[in-house]
Amino acid sequence: MRIFLAGGSGFIGRRLAAALADRGDEVTVLTRSANGRVDGTGIAFIGGDPRVPGSWQHEAAAADAVINLAGASIFGRWTRRRKRSILQSRTASTANIVSALAARKNTKRGVLINASAVGYYGFHGDEEIGENAAAGGDFLAGVCAAWEEAARAAAGPNVRVVLARFGLVLGEKGGVLGKMLPLARLGLGGPLGSGK
Repeated sequence: MRIFLAGGSGFIGRRLAAALADRGDEVTVLTRSANGRVDGTGIAFIGGDPRVPGSWQHEAAAADAVINLAGASIFGRWTRRRKRSILQSRTASTANIVSALAARKNTKRGVLINASAVGYYGFHGDEEIGENAAAGGDFLAGVCAAWEEAARAAAGPNVRVVLARFGLVLGEKGGVLGKMLPLARLGLGGPLGSGK
């Protein structure tokens, strides 16, 4: 399968690209830092910024599946400018991917797997939240809702859209655990919740 991966140089994307290549898929990763490079695992890297239309869109249109993980990190101080960057990096990238998929000439049905987050639901207590629950009212919920709305624009007879709402992603090196461990080592860690 030909897979185009935006956001493939991030914590999740690097591991996903390697796993897909290991199973025999032809993986192309969109990155702002390399053009035409193929690493030892057979993953191809093309240069481009998903927030900006470009020649990379031809590769996305030719793929069987497009996976969009692109977006500015949410870690850091949330200034007005930073919040705008968090939102626009996701919605602009997704809009450009949707535009690329609209130009598909491949008659075989493709798929867009677009990242989102459980932050979509906002803050809740103990209640069970189903997939069809409404979006929350906080900043991250608004970001997720706008991101998903941008992705849904690709849905049609030639493209199926899958929205993947990730929770906290842990790993030995990276993800939220990488941000939490230094604080815990300084004695600043504590329980994240009541345990209920």
